[in-house]
Amino acid sequence: MRWRSVNRPDRTRSSGFTLLEVLISMFLLVVISFATYQATTETFKLRDVLSTEGEFYNSIRLAVSILQRDLENAYSPVAMRPEIAGMGSPPQQDPYAAPSLGGAAPAPVRDLIQSDFFSSQVDRYGIRPTRMSGTDSKLFWINASNLRVYRDSRESDFLKISYFLEQEKDEEFEKGSQTLVRTASPDTFIYDEGKDEQTRKYRLLHGIRKLKLRYYRKDKDQWSNSWDTESEDTRDLFPDIVELTIEVTAPRGLSFEGRYQIRPEVPIHGIPATL
Repeated sequence: MRWRSVNRPDRTRSSGFTLLEVLISMFLLVVISFATYQATTETFKLRDVLSTEGEFYNSIRLAVSILQRDLENAYSPVAMRPEIAGMGSPPQQDPYAAPSLGGAAPAPVRDLIQSDFFSSQVDRYGIRPTRMSGTDSKLFWINASNLRVYRDSRESDFLKISYFLEQEKDEEFEKGSQTLVRTASPDTFIYDEGKDEQTRKYRLLHGIRKLKLRYYRKDKDQWSNSWDTESEDTRDLFPDIVELTIEVTAPRGLSFEGRYQIRPEVPIHGIPATL
């Protein structure tokens, strides 16, 4: 008779996992791995979409904020005229007529070289007003936002600013769309634009399908598609509000339509300055 020890392992009993258990484990591992892969892929896709949309809308916000800053700092030396400052002749007197001498008729002030950014005349006080000229797709003016850094550089405390459209050159954007371009130069008092070497060009916003500028005059409650401080009706007057309407597209079917109204901070005409 053979005796089996209680502490002795039973070698007849099999050890490890069965084939069914292994198959079930592998199946669960595949399911978990596939779910993890899907979640990771969707996360990266969502991040890419949010990044693309965020960049698109941020580019619009940045372009409009730059335009707003430039317009809010529009500069006109007309405010220095004595009649406007409250210490001179009445405002109905023609500032471009020289004082009469000995009862003679006032002599007109001489014309100067035509400039995109300055009036073609100097008034009776020796002031040459700045000029704002705009259509429904471009705008030129001078603002007081330059910070002089270098002592002997050819720059002033002002900037010559222009905004206009150019044909889109980036093939990534819709064919036939345009780019909003901004130029700026601190060499304000050079009147020959062809000799200005400090003009810098910035492409602010791509993929523009539509852009329209309008100008509002408060005293006449009137909107117009153009403005020029050289014209007789709006001489030396800046618009009270500049309205910008844009329609922008981008790759992946992104699009945006918006309307913005901006006014200068200085009380140039009609509406007082923002507090």
